[in-house]
Amino acid sequence: MDMTKAAVPQSPKRRFYFLILAATLLSAIGGGALYFAVDQQSQRSEQHAVSPSADGREEWGKSVDEKGSIRKLSKIAWKPSLKPWRQQSPESLPLNQVLKELSLIPSMAPGEQTDAKELALVTRWAAFYPEQACNYAYQAVFSGANDRLLKESVAVWARLDPISASRWASKLQSPILRDMAIGTVYAIWASSNHAVAMASLKFLPSFASRSSALKGITSASERDPKSALAWAEKLPGPLREKTLQQLFGSWMQRDPQVAAEWLAERPMEIQLALVGKLASEWARKDPQAALIWSRAMAGAPLTGPQLAFGPVQRRAMDAAVGSFVSSDPEAAAVWMTTGSGREYFPQRVASIASSWTLIDPMSAAVWAAAIAKDRDRDAAVGAISSTWTRSDPREALQWVQGIQRASDRNTALSSFGSTLAASDPELAAYWSSQISERPLRDATLSRVVSQWKSINPGAAAQFVQTAPAAAFLRKKP
Repeated sequence: MDMTKAAVPQSPKRRFYFLILAATLLSAIGGGALYFAVDQQSQRSEQHAVSPSADGREEWGKSVDEKGSIRKLSKIAWKPSLKPWRQQSPESLPLNQVLKELSLIPSMAPGEQTDAKELALVTRWAAFYPEQACNYAYQAVFSGANDRLLKESVAVWARLDPISASRWASKLQSPILRDMAIGTVYAIWASSNHAVAMASLKFLPSFASRSSALKGITSASERDPKSALAWAEKLPGPLREKTLQQLFGSWMQRDPQVAAEWLAERPMEIQLALVGKLASEWARKDPQAALIWSRAMAGAPLTGPQLAFGPVQRRAMDAAVGSFVSSDPEAAAVWMTTGSGREYFPQRVASIASSWTLIDPMSAAVWAAAIAKDRDRDAAVGAISSTWTRSDPREALQWVQGIQRASDRNTALSSFGSTLAASDPELAAYWSSQISERPLRDATLSRVVSQWKSINPGAAAQFVQTAPAAAFLRKKP
């Protein structure tokens, strides 16, 4: 297939938008041609003036004649390019040349070079007419262009007029592109005027828009998180909590201990809203420090204050222990069986077993078999069987069949059958029938058959009528 430049396919949306672009270019060229026809002699003697506006953009379209009079041309007046494209960077091109070069993009072969040229042209266009350029970028990205085209175009607009840019971005129909555009605007806006950017949040039309803006502000608040959080504390109701969550989340990931010291001085309602997230994230990074801070672990005091006993401390402790278990179940198991965490073991043993099974099921099974207390061991074995069955029922069954202790095998069979019933109730019923402890077998079969009836009532009824292990179900009305 001949992949010439002219044969490069374009989506209908982008073709439509390039038609608009071509019309704009033709209008510019036509206006310029008319002007030159009327005043050719004056044109030869004019010097084209380029003056920066208040916002830093160049104002093309003013000429100075020999008598010093100022003649205003159209905003898109023709001005011959002083250099060819290859010699003149996009940052210095006049608007008409930008539009002309951009109209050639559909005929170019796709690739990094074409994308780079389109990006440079569109960002240059945004310096003249940011809304038109951003509309073009939005349609292009929506049709498959690189996301950077929209980000860079919006960034140019945000530096010129963040208020207008934010209003435009909040009206975009695509949720993911709206989130990207608003976040870009507010990251730039907050870097130059954090207070005004924060104050403008209440004018955004929707909660989704405010959330996107907060993401952008968060990325710009890393230099001075305390000031940003102090301002956020003064916001009303739900907006305050959402803003605090966004700002505090970024800070605590970088420096959880300093964030913890700041949080210890806040009112209880703010502590309750943030302490669980802090403790959870901190435990993933440094579980010992997080557990000491939340008083879940005894040890030397941290350089900062520990949490006072009470509801905030209990929430932090629960989050820190839970995060420790999910992120490093083996280390959590050691701490809860040999260290100061023994008091948490009965409530967390199933969570440890489940999290460990996701990482290394055989190691988790060996660990569970060595647990001394029957109740704790049953909880661990049941969690392993259930978790393993969901990920690989064949391997899980092989493990169950190899368990030597009868009570553990019965527990594992019960969890295996109950978990498998949703996907293969017939096989689940068969293996549930192999449980040697009758009360546990009957309870497991009742659950399996009940689920089987919702999937295949006829097959379930036949099993109840013919399987010896299901005889107790036939006696029920």
